[in-house]
Amino acid sequence: MDQKGKQYLKGRLLLILVVMVMVVVSACSNGANGSGNKGNGNKAGQESQAPSDNGGAEKDPYEGLPKKISISTFDRGQVSSDEGTYEDNRWVKWIREQSGIDVSIVPVPRNQAQDALNVLFASGGAPDLVWEYDRAYIGKLVTQGVIQPIGEYIEKYSTSYKKYLEEHPELLPYLTFDGEIYAVSAERPLFAVANHGVWIRQDWLDELKLDQPTTVEELIAVAKAFKERYPDSTPIVGHTTSDIYSAIYGAMNFQWYLEDGKMQYGATLDRFADVIGLEKQLYELGLVDKEYLTDSNNQRASQLWTTGKAGIYLGQWGRGSNDIMIKDMLSNVPTANPVPLEMVASQYGKYGAYQEAPPNIFVAFNKDMKNPKAAIEYLDWLIDGGWYPLVNGEEGVHYEKVNDVPKQLDSDKFNKEVLYAGEYAVVRDQVTKAEDLLALAPDDEQSQRIAKLNMTSLEIAMKNEFRRDIPYQPSFDKINEIRSTLDTFIRETRATAVTQGSKYTGQWALEEIRKEWERLGGKEADELAQKWYEENKASF
Repeated sequence: MDQKGKQYLKGRLLLILVVMVMVVVSACSNGANGSGNKGNGNKAGQESQAPSDNGGAEKDPYEGLPKKISISTFDRGQVSSDEGTYEDNRWVKWIREQSGIDVSIVPVPRNQAQDALNVLFASGGAPDLVWEYDRAYIGKLVTQGVIQPIGEYIEKYSTSYKKYLEEHPELLPYLTFDGEIYAVSAERPLFAVANHGVWIRQDWLDELKLDQPTTVEELIAVAKAFKERYPDSTPIVGHTTSDIYSAIYGAMNFQWYLEDGKMQYGATLDRFADVIGLEKQLYELGLVDKEYLTDSNNQRASQLWTTGKAGIYLGQWGRGSNDIMIKDMLSNVPTANPVPLEMVASQYGKYGAYQEAPPNIFVAFNKDMKNPKAAIEYLDWLIDGGWYPLVNGEEGVHYEKVNDVPKQLDSDKFNKEVLYAGEYAVVRDQVTKAEDLLALAPDDEQSQRIAKLNMTSLEIAMKNEFRRDIPYQPSFDKINEIRSTLDTFIRETRATAVTQGSKYTGQWALEEIRKEWERLGGKEADELAQKWYEENKASF
């Protein structure tokens, strides 16, 4: 017999031997335990159901498990006491009834969401599903190994979201890390692409016969004029102050930029010293609230703005909590005239305030979750239309359809009973045009006034492009490891430079940040980012 024949015979004998062993093991386990579902027989039973040529199917490991999941949400302080809490209210009950999934809500403070989630992961108490708007944060979770790839779950268990993703393939690069899908997301409607914005008291400008500021220097001059005219005021307040200052100079500390074809981290750019320098100047001139660095829940900034004690607000472009603040201001100060303000220019040009990339919320799966199948079913239910009442409320109670647009019936009722529920609609197939904003608002005079302001504000927010040199940020272990330490260092250094006197300048802060960047391995991160850019730029 030739060598090839010997190998074939040897293979056949080995196969027969394996089959005989499996039969003996199966028989023994059945005899010892009375069935194949206990002891070693359970394991053998599972193995016997593996896919085979005769059409056998592997048993679904999640079949029969309780349809129970937990999911994080942002606590923005919008749930009134008579509505309940973020964990227990009419909409959580409705979600459970309509979806057939026992959903538990785990709220985290909006302004400290990532820190809170980090603590939950470290303690083993993180929910099954966690979400953030920040793709880079999802990348950090990938690096830490606390979330899992979900491509197979989508392929095996999803129908609606899988179809949605097929219809929106442009989302895939944003959802993919290290070649695998680690998150789900949906496309943002236009009003959700616009994010940050600036508002100013036009009535104060008119009284002082001042034009709206168009440059950093003019912004400072206007704020000083406000302070002189209204000594008890705080000219500039807000909850996105640091990000607005950074966007003015095109130097967000957490983004990568292309400088003469070279990738450079935002916090290490020369112009990041200007960002901190502006923040320090406004602080030392008494033009901002001395306590703004510790106003983590935005209560103080909101109070100063809505009671007419501030002239410029650095926040969102409109809608949601912004509408509530304007409404409160008009109630407290009927003569107030808040209007949107276009971003001012610096010596580097004019950029827009922060605008989001096409994906909306990134939802990731905890690696320790018990039932990913139930999680996929829940997300399918949301994208199928479960999101709609969470965003708009109950038809006939909170809205009516006008030309297929859900028009609010009573803004106060909506804000109290529905607004907070939008946090639960983590994936939504929502398409809205700017002109819909008027139709969405109730017909009363004040609501229509605010809606018109929002239309103008949306136009202004999108007028200037937010500086984003690459469509999405690179995510790999080295950068994510550095960020986990550097982000805190930047906040602390920035606060020191702003509040601790003339010895600590913007340039001093930049040099300290650069030293820390180098200490943490920034040189290697620069090289990795450049390599990533060269490999991916053709697809941008």
